[in-house]
This record gives sequence, structure tokens and C-alpha cells, in this order.
Amino acid sequence: MRSPLRYITCAMAFACVGACVSDAGQHVAHNPVSLVPPYSELPPAPAGTTIEAGTKVTLDARQQEAVVAGVSKWMKTPASSRFGIMNGARNSRGTITVCGEVDGRNGNGAYVGMKPYVGVLMGTPTSPDFVVVGIAASDRERAEVASLCRESGATQPS
Repeated sequence: MRSPLRYITCAMAFACVGACVSDAGQHVAHNPVSLVPPYSELPPAPAGTTIEAGTKVTLDARQQEAVVAGVSKWMKTPASSRFGIMNGARNSRGTITVCGEVDGRNGNGAYVGMKPYVGVLMGTPTSPDFVVVGIAASDRERAEVASLCRESGATQPS
């Protein structure tokens, strides 16, 4: 199955980009994002591979729940996660990229502000699964997530 290949490459690049914890306050996720088989066993995309832009889609309730569950498991306190925007785009192979914002509590219990995330919906329509590619904290990570979201068509170019 090659449709998630380009996203998996991005996932590998983002594996530790935005998902490390700093109880000092800035980061909201508590574990590095790492992929499990079969996603971790795919070879990386060739250098220079671009993301195919998709068409905006409205996520149904199951898809939204999968995104919330997928992002929340990387948060320090999953039950206190607050979600903002959530946009999706489907490419010609049917892969749906989702971009959005999430806020979570740091080690002191304070909310740290909305952080952008990007990922891919996998699974089936009746049982979707959201694979997090990255949750950004720094300016550089935010720029990378924004770029992936623009390229995928999940957000408007800024």
C-alpha cells in the first residue's frame, strides 16, 4: 500500500519534532511520536517527493473522534485537551490529511496555548484511525506543519 508513503516519510521527519515534553512549559505532548508496524516498515519516499494537494472535505463524526483520540494520546493530560480548528483534504488516492490546533496542559497544570498538528486518517470509514505526523511547539516546527498543511490542501495558504 503506497498511498501513505509520502506521509510516513513526513511522520519519520516529525517523529521527535513536536512531541517531546518540557515541563518548563512550552511543549504539550508527553512522548515522541513513533510509528508501529505496518507504518514503521515502509521505506522512505525518494528525496524531492512532494505531497499531492487534495480537495477540502468535511470530516464526519467518526473521523473527528479518531483525530481527537489520535492527537490526545500524545498529550500530557489527554482528558484536558482542547481542540480548535480541524480541516481535512482528500487526495486522488483517497488519503485524508487533517490539520488542526490543540491546546493542552503542561506539567504545572496550565494551558500553554494552541499548537498546530498534522496527520493522516487511516483505517476504514467505519473504523478510522488517525496517525499523528507532528504536533508543533517551536516557530520552526509551526512553519513545517503549516507547510505540510498548505501542500496537502488541508488549509488555506497564508
